[in-house]
Amino acid sequence: MRRFGALMHTRSNTRTAPSEKSDNSPIQIGNIEFLRAFARAVSALAISAIILITGYITFSPEVTADHKAAANDNIQPRVIRGSDLIVRLGAGRKTRDQAFHLDELSPDGRAIITRNTSLEASDYPFVEYTIDNLHSIEIVYLIWKTAVSPGQLARLRLLSSGDKASTLRLAGNKNWKGTITEIGFEVYGDPGDDALIISSLSTLPYSPATLLRTIWSDWTAFEPWDQSSINHLRGVTGSAMWSPTIVMAAWAGLALLLLGVVSLFKKAHNPVAYLAVIFIPWIALDLFWQNRLSTQLTETKFLFQGKSQHERHVADLDGDLYQYAQHLKSEVLPDPEARIFLLHDDKGQRHNYRRLRMQFHLLPHNIYNYGSLPLKKYTRKGDYILVLGEVEGLKYHPQKNKLKWGNGKKLPVSLVDTHPLGDLYQVTGRRHR
Repeated sequence: MRRFGALMHTRSNTRTAPSEKSDNSPIQIGNIEFLRAFARAVSALAISAIILITGYITFSPEVTADHKAAANDNIQPRVIRGSDLIVRLGAGRKTRDQAFHLDELSPDGRAIITRNTSLEASDYPFVEYTIDNLHSIEIVYLIWKTAVSPGQLARLRLLSSGDKASTLRLAGNKNWKGTITEIGFEVYGDPGDDALIISSLSTLPYSPATLLRTIWSDWTAFEPWDQSSINHLRGVTGSAMWSPTIVMAAWAGLALLLLGVVSLFKKAHNPVAYLAVIFIPWIALDLFWQNRLSTQLTETKFLFQGKSQHERHVADLDGDLYQYAQHLKSEVLPDPEARIFLLHDDKGQRHNYRRLRMQFHLLPHNIYNYGSLPLKKYTRKGDYILVLGEVEGLKYHPQKNKLKWGNGKKLPVSLVDTHPLGDLYQVTGRRHR
């Protein structure tokens, strides 16, 4: 008992006193120290941003080329008000605030609004445009002509950035050269009551502020979902000058380096500062992503909210195919048992999207969707052949009522229906070589 008591007494003396701090105890940071660490992080990020922006503007080869290409440093911006644009196709009107209100497209489904001008492309590497009510249902191109190629119309797809004005860099475009003689917009897609309003179109000389606005427009530009979006979503458009992911990583990395250097001299190793330097750029990057998702939600509501199933199909990306299929099913094709060979040549693009969507819209009809040319063995009298769009090498000869393709191959048919999207034929006899 004495030995056991002595052993317990010895062990009790070796225990750590409750008032003593253990090396494994969590680090406690007061409110003031937290705010100081956060302030150091914000300061490091601010200095990092200044260094990166100044370095890019000073040493970037693209920026240097834009600046040197200008004839002089006294070039003034050229501003074209919406009311100064001239309607070449379609119909519109001027508004009191000197904007242009697009009211109607031409019969072929487009509008062209331009203005004659005379400017040197090298003097104006940037273009800024202000367009309201630009939705994903519409496709808007910036178009221009040059003195070198007066008969050629150059175009560039425009996207909405969510801001009042969007800026883009044209200096890298191969068609933006020489003397620009005409500039304006080409519009496809009818938005209905929410008509397009063009406030201004400006050509701008080089300046650091314009360059930074261009990068911001790249990052905030909205590109609607397409057929590949189910597999891959880009953070920015393919034409963006810089990826925000790379910029945010460089921003955070340089700020961490600055904090590390300061810590060597001041012995300030508060983890809050390091975590803030990492998480602030991370959150900023996520906000760009959330902005795109929010805009996509708004566009989806604009296209489909409050509409019937039929109206939603009409408003969708393949609305033209849906309406064509409804025309064929209700007015042209017989009962669903008839065999229909669907031919389409997408030239390797979009994974035969339009052909597959047309097949879907024609259901429950008996569709054979195999390629771009009639099959040699399987066509028979009474079958239908639907040629969607133009198929290279496939020709219809109305004098002989025959489809011809390849090396002398031909098929006797009669033209049943013709449409801007395709032609429907019915096989009238056996295929001949």
